[in-house]
Amino acid sequence: MLRNNQDRARRARLVFLLLTLLAGGLVVLSLVAQHLPDWETDADHMSATTAIISFLYGLTLIGYFACIVASYVVLIMWLRRAYYNLHQLPGIRPEFSEGWAAGAWFVPFLNFVRPYTIMREVWQDTQRAAWGRLVVPATVLGWWWAAFLLKMIISRVTTKMGSSGSGITQADLLAFMIDAGAQLITAGLTWYIIGRVATFEEELAGREQVAQLGQPIVLPVSHPTDQSAYQLEEGY
Repeated sequence: MLRNNQDRARRARLVFLLLTLLAGGLVVLSLVAQHLPDWETDADHMSATTAIISFLYGLTLIGYFACIVASYVVLIMWLRRAYYNLHQLPGIRPEFSEGWAAGAWFVPFLNFVRPYTIMREVWQDTQRAAWGRLVVPATVLGWWWAAFLLKMIISRVTTKMGSSGSGITQADLLAFMIDAGAQLITAGLTWYIIGRVATFEEELAGREQVAQLGQPIVLPVSHPTDQSAYQLEEGY
């Protein structure tokens, strides 16, 4: 029996939408801050404008990193439920067990390939179960995974670009801007993909309900249907 995955899809899309907005905001604030001549000065000597931008930048940065962590959680939860549902469909034989939909993200080297493979199975097989054919090709998944891997590489490079001193320097601004730009693309594509798969799952669930309506009703054994089993009370 299929389990409801629409609530998880909505939560995941909300988190990735918020992450996209925060990443975009971080890019804009980084560009603005790089043109402030007193950005790296002491807080007591900053102009009012620079102080406001600095406060907004720090607040956005906190929300940005918090959303990155939350995005992994909601994505894995949603993907595991979607992959579980594939295992319940007749005629669909997923390549891996449902546990790999979560575990594949944490196994070194394997996490460069298997999460994409599982996502592609969900994308394609959910459509086949709903319409009997592949309606939307998986081209966007290739772009999504390429952006995801590029984001991982960029994050490692930009971590080394940032300074180790106190405060956010110009080098930090450049590193955060590049990282947020890559995250903007990845989060936006993930938001789109989850939405499309949720549409496939909704169609599949609707067809499952229609199919069940045509099945005969099976009464419990404890409910007798033979009228002779009933005895009339006295007086009737």
